[in-house]
Amino acid sequence: MSDEQQNHANNLKMARIGSLKNSAQNIRKNVKAAVNVVSLTAYLEPFTDWLFGIALILAIIKDIFDLVNNALIAAFGIGIPLIVVFTAIVSLAIGFIMLLTGSSGKRKTAKKIAQGLLKRFLLLVGASAIEAVPAISLLPLESLVVIIIFWLTLVERKKNAEAQKEQAAAMAAAA
Repeated sequence: MSDEQQNHANNLKMARIGSLKNSAQNIRKNVKAAVNVVSLTAYLEPFTDWLFGIALILAIIKDIFDLVNNALIAAFGIGIPLIVVFTAIVSLAIGFIMLLTGSSGKRKTAKKIAQGLLKRFLLLVGASAIEAVPAISLLPLESLVVIIIFWLTLVERKKNAEAQKEQAAAMAAAA
């Protein structure tokens, strides 16, 4: 075997070893991400979170309706006003559901509650504006936005619970 072939064989061997290390690291990252997602289930509030299910159902119906409207646009040239109106109605319903579920922090300031809701509303309004474009409305953006908003709500609840635990521990240590 020549030096060049030996060098190539060594490089290939090192690449395989590096690939194995990267695979193990990726598996660890994926497992850690899955554990973080599963840990959010502890912050579900069944008495209010079922409303997110209704919001998701509305978003899915809207996304299906968008497919029908795009077919109407392609076939007859009508349907654009239907997309805009139905998108606005569903977005208002989802926004109302977000107001009802709100954020969970019992001791949160009005400023923090407003900031959290503002982020969610901006996300919803942006997705609704994008969904008003007929060709783009084929994408299930509204459904995806509802899922993201629900995830953001759970993350916020987790952060609030951790902050309350820290406050309780600080008060216990001070006492």
